[in-house]
Amino acid sequence: MFVFVYFSVWILCREITMIHGSKLACPEKSSMVNKLKLLCDELDIGKESGDRSTASGFSVSLSRAKYVVKGHIVRFDKVWSNIGNDYNPQSGVYTSPKNGVYHFSCTVMSAGKKAIRVSLWKNNLKTVTSYSYHHYSGTLNLVLHLKKGDKVCIKQDYHENYIHSEPKFNYSMFSGFLIS
Repeated sequence: MFVFVYFSVWILCREITMIHGSKLACPEKSSMVNKLKLLCDELDIGKESGDRSTASGFSVSLSRAKYVVKGHIVRFDKVWSNIGNDYNPQSGVYTSPKNGVYHFSCTVMSAGKKAIRVSLWKNNLKTVTSYSYHHYSGTLNLVLHLKKGDKVCIKQDYHENYIHSEPKFNYSMFSGFLIS
């Protein structure tokens, strides 16, 4: 329901942005348009998104198979992109630069006939979990509301085991980005 309302307001705001310079004949409509303009400004809707300083996103993978102890953070070391430098490859932790809605995804491949289970953590809270076995891949996806400074990471959640990856194929990866 929230998504429907949000996109409905977004469409209205885009329309208002298009007629921003024109005069409206009806004072009631003009008042409503002004109220919607204020709402659009509060939600940052209808503005050009050319300001890269507010952008944040990353895509990282494992450069090779990695042995990870249960409860430890998976440090994805091959950085494909790190817009805003909010992902730290040394720690494996993403730190949100501002309040907002974010999307995260992670895919890991198990090694051999072993099982692997990883979870996405927001601060000290386990959110969703992915499981794979016998060279299959497990994937997780999640949209989260984060506050500035919140930490997000992937932790190995099932015995000590290998996460499979190869330099040429990058089977195991972690990505996230700011939606709004």
